[in-house]
Amino acid sequence: MSISEMKKKLEALDDTKFDLEFLIKSVNNKTKEIKYDNTPMDIYIFVESLAEENGIDVSDQVYAIRQKVNELESTIYELVAPFEDKKRDIELEHDELEMEISDEEYAL
Repeated sequence: MSISEMKKKLEALDDTKFDLEFLIKSVNNKTKEIKYDNTPMDIYIFVESLAEENGIDVSDQVYAIRQKVNELESTIYELVAPFEDKKRDIELEHDELEMEISDEEYAL
């Protein structure tokens, strides 16, 4: 591959890195929405109030729900990992190509 071809590929990798950075921000913005979803909390608060009014203890179940909601949030936040992995791969390929171009130019 010629130096000019390598530089074109390097530009393409730069574009891909930029696109992946945008994707990562988009995924992070979307996954943060789980933090503001009150559906589970609305449900267990409603059930807790009914339980309390009727002398029923649901504290163990509510605790379990809170644990599962925390696990769900963590798992949703991990959706960004494949995008970050891809970006690291592109950055590595970019750096290697940049070094190869530098070596070729130095050899001239």
